[in-house]
This record gives sequence, structure tokens and C-alpha cells, in this order.
Amino acid sequence: AALRTFPTRESMMQQTLRDEEGSLAFVKATGSLFLKVSQGWKEIQLGNLIHLSSNIIPQDEPQFAYQARGETMQRVRSASERLTLVALNQPHSGNMMGLDTVDRMCYEQAKAMGLPPNYRAFISSNKQDLVHVVYPGFRETLPVTNLRGDVMFRNWRSIFSGDGGPVSTRIPIYSFDGRDVLADPFWPSKSIWHGSTSRGVRVVDKHCETWQADDFPVMGQSSSLTSGLLLGQQTRSCSN
Repeated sequence: AALRTFPTRESMMQQTLRDEEGSLAFVKATGSLFLKVSQGWKEIQLGNLIHLSSNIIPQDEPQFAYQARGETMQRVRSASERLTLVALNQPHSGNMMGLDTVDRMCYEQAKAMGLPPNYRAFISSNKQDLVHVVYPGFRETLPVTNLRGDVMFRNWRSIFSGDGGPVSTRIPIYSFDGRDVLADPFWPSKSIWHGSTSRGVRVVDKHCETWQADDFPVMGQSSSLTSGLLLGQQTRSCSN
């Protein structure tokens, strides 16, 4: 059906007396959508509002190097030539329903955005040490970047040298749907769970009971991204 746009409901009523049944009309003043039926117009009930974010990943042409506040930043063009660090599309407490569920969320959100669905959770658990999440052949050969390709670490191994994984706060960390986690208010707490030591080994009693608990007394190992560390050693309640 054809869609016509009107500034007000009154103008719609005045100009659509002869419109055919099944026609659609949108009223700008109220943001309402209407369907023409035999007796007149029926308003179509729309879903919840999805707010636009000003922190969406820029879609500029990637370069090998660029300037940012006087610093030379590196960028990798091809997704096949890098390991990409991406946030889930929503923040989570320590209860993420277990490692398998988090891996599944990574898979599904990557696939939904047309990305290769081979992402895994950046956490240690009773089943794995974070340092071993990446296939051995890629741990030293590929740089670690954000979703746009900005280089964060020279390779996977360099994250786990014991210094907390320092990363420039000028390099955004994007979610799968392209939002800048550090800038977007949708993430009120700028922290990540990892359950690991600074060398990527599991901390046995600091993984929110295998990422299935959000009780206040239960603790998990995390890092504040505003500190400039990806593997900072902050212990906090799994209820956060």
C-alpha cells in the first residue's frame, strides 16, 4: 500500500476522502500511523520507541594509519587479518546463565550483524582459562582490534603479559550493533567481567559461580574500562 505523509491529523482527514481502502497515512505531529478502511481511518498501534544513539560506530573508510589527538593509530582493513574484541549489545550482571550461553549470545549477535559467527566470550570459568580461548595458531600472528579495525593490542598474547592489558581509552570499544560502550549511557557501569588473573588464568572463586549467580555476596573478577586496563583486578559483587 502507498504511504502518504501529513503534518496533522486534520490535514489527513481533509485530503484523503477518496483514498482507497488499504492506504497508509503517517501523521508527523503525533508520529502516528493509520490504515484506511471502509468507514474511515484506523490507527495502527506501533511498538516501543528505539532511541537513536549518537555513539554509533563511524562508517568511514578504514586506513592503515591515522592521527588521533597527536597519536598515530593503526587500523587493519580485513577482518580475516585480525582478532576483533566486541561487546555484547547489552550490559549483564554476573548471572549470564553460564559460559555456553554467553558464547551463544556472541554467536547470535555477530551473525545478526553479518559478522563471522566465530566469536567467543572474553571470560574465564571453571571450564577454561581466558588466555586459551583463541586458537593457538592465531595467538601471536594477528593483532587485536575493535570492530572498526583500530589496533588495541599487537597480538592476543600481549594482553596477558601481567600488566593488566593496558589499552588506550581513545580507542572505542564497540558493541555488535555499533555503539561506543565508553560513551553510550546505555552502559552505566564501564566495567567488564573476566574472572581472570592478569595473565588470563581463571580465579577459582571469582567467576560468579560459573557466571550463573547475581547474589550480592558472590564475587567476580572484573576490570574498569575507564582505568585503561582490559584485565584490571577489581573484585565486585555479581549483582552489578
